[in-house]
Amino acid sequence: MLKEFEIIKKNFQKGSASIFLGIGDDAALFEKNKDSYWAISQDTLNIDTHFLSNTNPENLGWKSLAVNVSDILAMGGHPKYALLSLSMPSANELWVKKFSRGFFKCAKNYGVELIGGDTTHGSLSISICILGEVLKSNVLLRANAKVGDDIWVTGELGLAALGLKYKKRKFDVPKALINKAIISLEKPQPIKVDMQKLAKLSNSAIDLSDGLISDLEHILSQSKVGANIFLESLPTPVWIKEKKGFSLALSGGDDYQLLLTAPEGNRQKLIQFSTKNQIKLTRIGSITANKNMALMKANGQLLTFKEKGFEHFA
Repeated sequence: MLKEFEIIKKNFQKGSASIFLGIGDDAALFEKNKDSYWAISQDTLNIDTHFLSNTNPENLGWKSLAVNVSDILAMGGHPKYALLSLSMPSANELWVKKFSRGFFKCAKNYGVELIGGDTTHGSLSISICILGEVLKSNVLLRANAKVGDDIWVTGELGLAALGLKYKKRKFDVPKALINKAIISLEKPQPIKVDMQKLAKLSNSAIDLSDGLISDLEHILSQSKVGANIFLESLPTPVWIKEKKGFSLALSGGDDYQLLLTAPEGNRQKLIQFSTKNQIKLTRIGSITANKNMALMKANGQLLTFKEKGFEHFA
């Protein structure tokens, strides 16, 4: 059986001379004016695949837009407009009210306007098309990582995966982490910064949705480079590292943070940027020329890890 990205590559990845960038990145890019591109992306969330049936509807409204916002940020852009298609098994007024409240809270937070969409009867499914703006001088592409770049991630990794396992009763989780893990799963928080300034300091980026290893491999493949990842540097709560190792951070997914590569010479500027904007930005590795990904412990030992991350039809 074909996997998700094999399906796309073999059946739907057709070139187009009328746009700057088509299928293969977090968003497609096409001309807006001499200085900017429009960035457009779409994500679908299905019940029991992307969220559980007992998910708080207000959180679901937030998440459905936030995961799309994350795609635009990963291109170095700012989200502007969204189309919402909502399929529901019934028109439950209270559920819809809560869902819309969460959606519009997220929209207000990131400056997004809802300009259209569709509602239908069916199993619960949310599909959003988002449109953003990217300055041509600051576009971040998966194919632009350079040998010697530092690798950075925003926020924390592994909490959303922990929240999912807790809700599925697969893990016992300390009380102090339960709420944080569930919120990370149900109400992800993509960074809220001036992406033009962050993009100026970076070479490439991707949003972390399927897991660090899986998503980083897209950058490595398209940039034709490799990476060293320093496992002890992963921004993961201590309890997760001590009890569950590195698996949730490396392959858990649903983080909706950004992974960036940036020149080593911009290291201090990025630290200053994170401090000024009050965001967590952690250097976790470096880009190499050998086209392999090495997961390195503090003692220099390499970790063999088979779980790459979430993939549809796998």
